[in-house]
Amino acid sequence: TIQERDGGFSIDFGVKGGEIDKKSRAPQKVNFYSISDDAGKAADAVADAADRLSQNNPTEEPTLYLGDKERGTEAPLDGEWKLLFTTAADATFGKNSTRGDATAKNVVDAARGRITNVIDFATKPDGSEPVLKQLNVVIAAKAAGKARVELRFRYAKAVLTKLFGWRRRWSLYIPVPAPFITRLIVFFSRIFRFGKKGKRVPPKAYFDVLYLDDQLRIHKTGEDNLFVQAKPTWDEAKPLLT
Repeated sequence: TIQERDGGFSIDFGVKGGEIDKKSRAPQKVNFYSISDDAGKAADAVADAADRLSQNNPTEEPTLYLGDKERGTEAPLDGEWKLLFTTAADATFGKNSTRGDATAKNVVDAARGRITNVIDFATKPDGSEPVLKQLNVVIAAKAAGKARVELRFRYAKAVLTKLFGWRRRWSLYIPVPAPFITRLIVFFSRIFRFGKKGKRVPPKAYFDVLYLDDQLRIHKTGEDNLFVQAKPTWDEAKPLLT
């Protein structure tokens, strides 16, 4: 594959690491051409395919029953979605970065109007577990139109393999305002101080569903980042799921 031949990204924390835009403090867009021309062209092909699919979206109202306690399980968005492709730097992980390799998924509990972003960090090359094993970002979600989902960040749950020198599994709950979500991993890695004042905040959080069927979901965020996700039950997508 292109990734095996040309390698992946080395995106690290914050502005210097390429994760966050210096001016807006929103997630940075990934430049696939920085890897190779072939990688850039492949990413362009994915974006073109997403655009074509968006013109033939089979779901008239993707946000239907989102937040409906009675019929939430019937919501088109409901369920677990695993990441296939994204242009968002804060959702891009690789073994060559300080953040380490990880897999990402998105779990929609439509009845409760809640979305949980789950990041599972991989075992280190030496076989040891990372200090931050898993990060769950819990988000309140509500329909702001037939295809737009408005987001309000609630809290984060960090699963640690050690805390203050004690080696055991810990779960730490942190109420976090939206501008600092992307800095949580930085907090645990002690890269820079969490909650630093004087920083600009990113735009209001939302995403627009471009395409949705029972196996594939494509959406674009307010920061213009593209996400392509698939249900883990889709056999054809299983080899590509991250």
